[in-house]
Parts: sequence; C-alpha cells; structure tokens
Amino acid sequence: MINPNSGGKPSLAARLLSAALLSAAVPFAAAPVLAAPAASVGDAKIDYLTAPFRQERILDWGNRPNWSPDGRRIAFTKDDLVDSAAYEIDLRTKKVRCLTCKFGDTRFVTRIFYLPDGNFLIEAAPGMKGGSGGAADVARTQLFWMSKALAHPVSLNSGAMGDIAIARSANTDGSVDISWSRPTTTGLELAKARLVTDGRTAHLADQQSLYDYRPGQPGPASFPEAYDFIDGGRSVMFWTTEMAALDSEMYKVDIATKAVSKVYATPSHNETHVFPDERYGLEEANIHSDPDGPYRGISAHIKPGVEQILRFAGKSEAAEIAAANSGKGFDIFVITMDGKSRRALTHVSPSGAQAHQSTVSPDGHRIAFAIKDPTGKSGHPTGLYIGTFGK
Repeated sequence: MINPNSGGKPSLAARLLSAALLSAAVPFAAAPVLAAPAASVGDAKIDYLTAPFRQERILDWGNRPNWSPDGRRIAFTKDDLVDSAAYEIDLRTKKVRCLTCKFGDTRFVTRIFYLPDGNFLIEAAPGMKGGSGGAADVARTQLFWMSKALAHPVSLNSGAMGDIAIARSANTDGSVDISWSRPTTTGLELAKARLVTDGRTAHLADQQSLYDYRPGQPGPASFPEAYDFIDGGRSVMFWTTEMAALDSEMYKVDIATKAVSKVYATPSHNETHVFPDERYGLEEANIHSDPDGPYRGISAHIKPGVEQILRFAGKSEAAEIAAANSGKGFDIFVITMDGKSRRALTHVSPSGAQAHQSTVSPDGHRIAFAIKDPTGKSGHPTGLYIGTFGK
C-alpha cells in the first residue's frame, strides 16, 4: 500500500495494488486445437435489443454469480469485497448448499467459477484462509482447482488478479483453456494455459504470456483483466484503463500474434462479457449514474483508484477530482459488439445501488447478476438476480 504520509514514489507493489482498486487482472508449446463449441440453443434467434426481458430475485444475498455448464445451478460468494465460503444454488428448487464450508478455516474464496466438465476453478488467498477479495486481489489471490466431488482444492501454483476467461468447451484432449492476469516482478501479465486434470488433481500446462504490462510503459492499454475467449477462441478479451485518455475500455489480444486492439469504444466506464455467439455483449457501465461527466471514463472506480489514475496522468488536483468523480455505480446493458447499439436492462445506479457482476448463461437465454446497495438508502432489493430473454 502507498503510505499517504510518505510523499515518496509508490513502489511497484503499491502501483499494482492500486490497479486492483480499479475493478472490480516466454512462449511455450502451442495448445491443442479447440473442440467445436457446444451449440447454444436459441442464442442466434434472440434479438437482445428487442426481446422481452424479465428479472427475478432468487436470493436476498450473494454476489459474483457463475453459471454451471448445464445452466441449472449458480455458484457464488457472499460478497465481492470480502472473502467468504463458496455457495451453490439450484435454480429449480432454490436450495442453497455450501461448497467449501467443510474445509473449516480454509474455506474462503475470492471468486469461484465452473469449468466445462463441472469441476471448479477458484481464486483465493494463500491456503484459502481468507483476507483477500476486492482491492487485495492483485497482491494476494492464487488459483486453485476443486473437483465436482468437492475434494480439498488443489493449488495451481499461480498468482491471479480479477476475473478469469474460461473456454466454453474443452479441448480435444479434455483440457480447458484459461486466461488470467498474474503479478510479475515488473508488473502484470495476461497469461494463458491449458488446465489439465485427471479428476483427482490438476495442473497448468503450456503456460504463455499474451500481454505484459509494466507501469509507465507506453501504449493505450495498461493492466489487463481477462474476461472471455472470443473470435472463436483465437483471442482473449480483457478489460483495461487507458491512462492517457482517462477511459476504461475492452481490448483483445490475438493469441497467435500477440497483437492488441480495442474491441469497441465508449466514453463511459464499461466492462463487458460476450454472449455465446459473440453478436452481443453484456455490459456493465456507469451511463445512468454519470451520463456526461468529464471523468465518466473512470468514475465507476472507487476513490483511491480514480485518484491513482489521475496521479499517473499528472493531474495536480487528483484527490479533489477523485472525491467528486468516483464511486459512480453500474447498470447492466446489452450492447452490440461494434458498440453502436445498446439496451438498458437495469436502472438502479442513480439511486446509489449497483447492478454488477453480471454473467451470461451457457445457452444465451439468461443472465445472472447481483444488486448491491453500498449506502443502504437506494430502496432497491439487494441480492442475486436472474434475467430471462424471451416470452
């Protein structure tokens, strides 16, 4: 952490920790060719800009939802800022079970994801003993694999920051491609690997660096946070902040060439996952809470994050600007992946609530998200929600 009284230049670790405050992120042998993606029934038939949309609160608590491969369950955590046990809800019965409580003092996760084979990928503090989450992700979290039988998680011996891109289907050899951001001695690296398992244990194979961020380096993209494999698995889409432009955007990196490019542009702070057929994105943005402010490209970050970005940009009044232009909440939108058309699905942020941590179901018919109320004054019911497209 930067000592506010030191007056000195922040260390690399401090700068990386500041990067984590903004969220919520040598070549090896080539991976096997991806298996054909599983069919997403009805996805291509849905016009998400016009289709009927209804939402239902399924729990009055919970955050960071993630869909099971069959779309019948959701894994989630208690909060997005404090480590907790991992839970799972059956969407038909609404019954909740704890996935990690039996591990006692080593039950705490920061994030949990389903893998295509029904096993789990976990981000957690060392030993899953808690003390991570939120702004501490970049300094603390590591990757773990847990079997669907809920045997004790296995360390994958890698640091991690933020969200993780997971291929929708396995490779022909049963391994699964993942991409994630991890600390290095010089900055943050967007890495890719094959997650290999025999059902009892797991390891990362063919690890490679896709994008290397070093604080202060030239270029439009800064630290990366992996979101999705796109372009039929040929690219990894990641979220970043354009330090010079004071804007948060979605970028992608071509796995083969390492070429980096912007996915689409918007003046607002946006973070986006793709629908299965990649025609549309599920976007979280501060359009309603900060529609035309001069710093709307970064104002959804918490105050320390905004202040740090402004200091990187050389703003002398960073603290004052950040105080007035931070914490602007998200709503959820559907957006075409060229960025030209958008539809609002929620409208809670002007009241102080936050609709976030959104994710698309495997068949593309539903989304899951959380509503949080940091002030407790918005009047919007908090908890986990399911949104459904179609009649």
